[in-house]
Amino acid sequence: MFMKTVKYCLHGALLVILSAGLAVGYPGPANAQQVGLVDRATGGTMITTISGEREVLIEVQVWGQVNRPGMYRVPVSTDAVGLISYAGGPTEYAALSRVKLVRNGYPRGAATKLNLDRYTGSGDRASIPLLESGDVVMVPTTLAHKAAVFTAWVSQAAVIISAYLVIADRVK
Repeated sequence: MFMKTVKYCLHGALLVILSAGLAVGYPGPANAQQVGLVDRATGGTMITTISGEREVLIEVQVWGQVNRPGMYRVPVSTDAVGLISYAGGPTEYAALSRVKLVRNGYPRGAATKLNLDRYTGSGDRASIPLLESGDVVMVPTTLAHKAAVFTAWVSQAAVIISAYLVIADRVK
């Protein structure tokens, strides 16, 4: 009888541990995906979403003045505006008129200048190319922000030099 009780306790503990593991590891309906084969045409990965739709994802990167720079797996139909949106949008210091799209990796790849200010003015996405696997989108800083950072640096240096001169004058 004692062995039977121990067996049931161990069995129950194992069920609790497995249930907890499944609950923690389950991705949830919002982002559950089943990874499939590599799509040779785009270099992306074919996935099946929880709703049963098939979609090809590609890996791209966004650098610079966006809220969450980094590498993203996005649908093959994504353009630079969509990628910047995935990255939380541009920061207030983003120079959207000078965005660069680098193809075939950086620094070997050719950079294409994109004027996303033109898109925000017209809403015409035709001038924005779709991203390809391995693309890098770089969102530079505005010249006004660079000037402000430089001015702040010069100001800090002037304070340090002034403090040094005051201290050096008192030591004499």
